Amino acid sequence: MSKRFKKISLKIEYLNLELEEVEEMAEKYLEEFNKEFYHEIAYVKSTQKPQKTNPIVNDDSTPPTSPLIQKIYRNLAKILHPDVSQLKNAEREYKKVTKCYDNHDLVGLLTLTNKHRIELPELSDEEYLKVEDAIKDTEMKIKSNQTTLAWMWCNSDEDKELLKQKVYQMIGLNEQDYEKWKNDL
Repeated sequence: MSKRFKKISLKIEYLNLELEEVEEMAEKYLEEFNKEFYHEIAYVKSTQKPQKTNPIVNDDSTPPTSPLIQKIYRNLAKILHPDVSQLKNAEREYKKVTKCYDNHDLVGLLTLTNKHRIELPELSDEEYLKVEDAIKDTEMKIKSNQTTLAWMWCNSDEDKELLKQKVYQMIGLNEQDYEKWKNDL
């Protein structure tokens, strides 16, 4: 295994763990935020006009899987398929591999490759660029979770009342109308 691939593999493992942790925290923060702003959210929703929805069109065409994802999937399948693997949890691991493949999840496939210490054939420079793009996408997912109102609410050192006023401004809540609405309930 080249040093370049080993570095990228370790970075992918770290980012995947980071993303899992951030998503768990973001879910917890969203629950806290929704509890704190339950009435305010209900008020804002009640003042919004219902949006006209268009019928959902099923698009059964899926984008073609990249050759890199196919390459990694095949290497994992050769080793982790329940018919050939000696692992106790081979079926569960193979389902993870298949899910990553079906979702075009390059980072997930590489994480499974690392987990099972499966050597891949040397990647081309173009393939390394695709891996680096997938890493950037994962970093963006982490950042987008950390920039939500709920995340900022739960992690701010600012006075909560002052911060609440800023949230009201951000969601376009008119306090006088809100208080009137709340009293009418």
